[in-house]
Amino acid sequence: MALALRALRRRHPLLGLLPHPTPLSTSASPPDPRELLRIDRILNGPAGAGQPSQPQHHPRAATSLHQLLHRGAGLTSAESASLLRRLPGSHAHHRLGRLLQELAGLRLPGGEVRAALQSDPEALLSMDPGEPSRLLEFLRELRCREAVRSQILAHGVLRAAVAARRRVELLRARGLTRHDALRVLAAEPRAMLYPPEDVERKVEFLVSEMGFEVGWLVQYPEFLGVNLDRWIIPRHNVVDHLKSVGGLGDPVEMKHYVRLSRRKFYNMFVKPYPECERIFGGLVRERAEMVRRRHPTGLWKLFKPSKHERTEEDVHNMKLLVGSLK
Repeated sequence: MALALRALRRRHPLLGLLPHPTPLSTSASPPDPRELLRIDRILNGPAGAGQPSQPQHHPRAATSLHQLLHRGAGLTSAESASLLRRLPGSHAHHRLGRLLQELAGLRLPGGEVRAALQSDPEALLSMDPGEPSRLLEFLRELRCREAVRSQILAHGVLRAAVAARRRVELLRARGLTRHDALRVLAAEPRAMLYPPEDVERKVEFLVSEMGFEVGWLVQYPEFLGVNLDRWIIPRHNVVDHLKSVGGLGDPVEMKHYVRLSRRKFYNMFVKPYPECERIFGGLVRERAEMVRRRHPTGLWKLFKPSKHERTEEDVHNMKLLVGSLK
């Protein structure tokens, strides 16, 4: 076999090597030309040439992941197998193993990991090791109203962490850093209650329609908490109209959109221009003139004495009566 291989390297083409086939050292049958071609291609070609790359599977890693999924999330063998089948490669098994070990070390209430995997498995499994711990610490230090906090944590702290991570990745895709995105969520936790599509629509409107940079959200995070259709769009329409007619002296800033009350914005931009009332929406001026009354209209008239008209004759008779009394 060694002699044949050395001859292959010296003489080409290979088929010319075998005019009179000679038996190999341990075989009485002539060598197969296709086999010699394959050996020559392996020896003389680049390393790994002609061999398709196959993903390497690690049975031990898969077995440990099955155990971690069963112990940490309560998944059955079939559920864990279906989950592992969707992983991209062997490198993800190591990362997922570290992630599941971290989740098991957090000692979350029973069923939270399973519920998070069922609701949004892609967002949870795409986290890097250490990220769940940081998000849970972020949620513990969240300062907001108790009603908002209870809504955020209504489905478990882990699902709240997954929701926060979704919003962070959305803002990062728009140009914010991770630190700034977390600052925005910390200042405006209501953004975690809205669907990601709603947050994406607000950011798109801020950049495309209003012409502001996404970095303004760090200074005015309440933009993500107000209603876009009822709060921002009417004000933007009024400002656009005033720009078209030259009614704006100073540029309109973000604070005019998010921090002015409806009454202050009306007095500043709508009241001097009556045609803007229809654009702004709602009969604001008529509503301002209405006074809230504690009693029905006309009830006070029942307690007022009736008033009679006085003629000249009545006045003359009254003077005679007063004069006779003196």
